[in-house]
Amino acid sequence: MSLSIKTLDRICLTIIVLIAIICGYAVVSWGFKQQKLIRQENAILSKKIEDLNLAETNLQRLRSILDSTQNELKILNERIPDSTQIGEFLKQVNALMERKEVNLISIHPEAIVEEKKCNRIPVRLIFEGSFVKVYKILHELETMNRTVVMEKMQITKSVDAKHCHVDLTANIFQRY
Repeated sequence: MSLSIKTLDRICLTIIVLIAIICGYAVVSWGFKQQKLIRQENAILSKKIEDLNLAETNLQRLRSILDSTQNELKILNERIPDSTQIGEFLKQVNALMERKEVNLISIHPEAIVEEKKCNRIPVRLIFEGSFVKVYKILHELETMNRTVVMEKMQITKSVDAKHCHVDLTANIFQRY
């Protein structure tokens, strides 16, 4: 059984067409796989970009919280400093007395009293002025940046009926 050239040509042509179809299928299949991989990588990249944007938003929010916390801590540090800063406090009290036109007779810091979380420093103030001015002084002492707690206060009428004589013990605080 000999094959004719025509039959052989048909077999070769069929083999070539089959090989072309198989190669075409392989190339198209490989292209679809590559497209699928590219879509997956794009999805992963877009997810990472979303995560990065979310992380950046969270970071900005955390920074604003940190800034506000630092400001609160700064305010607390001013209210109860870690060093005595008694000189600064005495200057503030003296300036307050001069500004309110009250006669400061005596200012005397007393011995430091150690407490659980901070030191308490009693400061004895003796001054004279009209009742309204004395009231304003007391109000400003209570609302100072530095925490001032009034402990003992004695207000008496002075020789001049227009003035009050005040003997006050105020406490300021210092952190350990």
